[in-house]
Amino acid sequence: MKTRTVAFLFAFMLMSAVLRAQTVSFELTTSPSIDFIFNTIEKYQNGIIISNAVTLNVVATGTQWDLYVGSITATAGTWDNTQYYCSTGDGFPPVDILKVAFRNSGSTPLLTSYQPMQDIATTTLDMIGDHNQAPDPPINCSDVNHKGTNTEGSYLTDPQCYRFNVDFRIVPGLTYRAGVYTLSVEIVIAPDL
Repeated sequence: MKTRTVAFLFAFMLMSAVLRAQTVSFELTTSPSIDFIFNTIEKYQNGIIISNAVTLNVVATGTQWDLYVGSITATAGTWDNTQYYCSTGDGFPPVDILKVAFRNSGSTPLLTSYQPMQDIATTTLDMIGDHNQAPDPPINCSDVNHKGTNTEGSYLTDPQCYRFNVDFRIVPGLTYRAGVYTLSVEIVIAPDL
């Protein structure tokens, strides 16, 4: 059986917000580019998981905050193609073949299992708070059930609530046309105003 190689690449666009004396920001402590290279049938069928692909260190001062993620592509909902390796196979893969999971030791993300990526033009995955609703009820890191912690704080003093490891998973299957596809993932942290 002939193997095909497909490289799925994506880069991060990071956003933070600064508003008067209220600030929210994060540090990205890993590379902003991640490559998924599918060069065996097993990888196509079982996928590739990259654990701890990204580490986010959040600092929120004087405000509650929201954290959400979505993809950006030229055609909403599909990966961008950079190069084809053959002339057979289905069209562009949908963005939802990329799955994302946010984790930390305090289990504060609202969604902790792998979630299909959504195009930011249509919807996003809210990890902390609801970016369409303001303000969200405050949830302190020191609360007994601190899932969704969104109050001011820092990864320096409370890493269990303000440090996030992000995992990615892709299982493309064998139907898509072999080539190089790219996807930008935008992680946004913003004041919950």
